[in-house]
Amino acid sequence: MSLTTLDGSLHRGCGGRYALQTESVTMRISGMAADVSREFYRCEKCAHENRTIDQRDLAEKSATEQIRAAHALLAPKAIRQLRESLGLTIPQFADLCYGTPKGIVEGWEKGRYLQNREADALIRGLLDRETLEKRAAKAGVTLPALPDAVVEPAGEPAHDPVPA
Repeated sequence: MSLTTLDGSLHRGCGGRYALQTESVTMRISGMAADVSREFYRCEKCAHENRTIDQRDLAEKSATEQIRAAHALLAPKAIRQLRESLGLTIPQFADLCYGTPKGIVEGWEKGRYLQNREADALIRGLLDRETLEKRAAKAGVTLPALPDAVVEPAGEPAHDPVPA
């Protein structure tokens, strides 16, 4: 459904027409909040409100980006790169994150879910070799032979994959 689908369309309940409006809302995601501007449609006659899926998704994406920036959370790509640099599968990585469901880890990597600050710290903790080995032993995860440093994937610019 496009963002302009309802603009000017007839509201069958009262015969009025929908017009595009904007509202400021506070969105809460993973225990954190961001103020965003969100578009919606309001019937000019009866004030009935309607929001499209696209409008909701756009507002949620904006809130997620604001929260990620405000709290310096790892980006989905950085989470995946970290897991891959450690040579871990998604189920192994999930076990090292104290049994986080693998679907949640997949969601973090694909940007469907936003990790909270505690989960972000838990993920970053895997960069420390001693922490990684302790968690692996506790979770029963066999670690592959690890390089001394995290290696950048080919074709990627040289940078710290996990911002401070």
